Amino acid sequence: MKKLTFSIMLLAICAFATSVHAQDDFTKGSSYHLIFLDATSGAKIPAANIAHDFRVDDTNNFLYIWSSTYNDLGSSGPNSEGEIESYINLSVASVGWSGFGFSGPVAKDMTAVTSNYTLHIAMKATNAASHIIGMDGPGGLSARICIGSTAFVDGANVYQPYTNFTRDNKWHVIEIPMSAFFNLGLRYPEAVPANANVVYVLSGGVSGTAVTMDAIYVYNKSTTGINDVKNTKLDVLISAKTLSVAGATQPIELYSITGSKIRTSNESIMDIEGIQKGIYIVRCGQLTNKVEIR
Repeated sequence: MKKLTFSIMLLAICAFATSVHAQDDFTKGSSYHLIFLDATSGAKIPAANIAHDFRVDDTNNFLYIWSSTYNDLGSSGPNSEGEIESYINLSVASVGWSGFGFSGPVAKDMTAVTSNYTLHIAMKATNAASHIIGMDGPGGLSARICIGSTAFVDGANVYQPYTNFTRDNKWHVIEIPMSAFFNLGLRYPEAVPANANVVYVLSGGVSGTAVTMDAIYVYNKSTTGINDVKNTKLDVLISAKTLSVAGATQPIELYSITGSKIRTSNESIMDIEGIQKGIYIVRCGQLTNKVEIR
């Protein structure tokens, strides 16, 4: 297997002023399991929201091209986040098949990932080729999903399309609920073993088929932002040092207005001493309320 090392290509930004970028809002999630994301974009995620960082470091985590089945086209122009940093840009070689994966000599802890999580990928293309996105689990578990408008044929196995994206050479976000992989048998009862592929891609055997990808991660999508506050309100009482919820029978959670969890209490009262003044969201079970801490 060939290891692919990424280097930043600095180009004139003005030459790409009309490019369209996905530009993710990293405040809308938590428990990020990073697989491929540039350093500038990764720094926008609060450290407390990064569960595991599996990004390519050429020490513990690698991007392996299997049996020289792709050629590296290099990257130019902004990536999916609008940054002038590298992204994955490969074309199928003449071997008759293709595949690459993210793996390494260290096991990858995905045990926190449940069917409620989401796999995030950005892709762009001008060709109509279908691709397989696969994920390995422990004990030989694996699941594959087809991205495209036509079925992906891999020997005797035929994978019908799960989703697709517009082939206009602009970045598009593809989000696949992990439940789709779990429905195909994937599970994480323990860490993904060393040298297994936390994510892998197949692109068929047609020489010259390009696959361009970026911003690959698994995360827990947040539904706690201000736009998601439900109409049913909690009865919240705030004093100088405490916050209490009348009749609370479940843990109290305090979130920032952008959806980051600030504090949790297993009782009906929460210590808020030291928390900065501002607007917050209080959640207890399925009920929420927007409050101001002064």
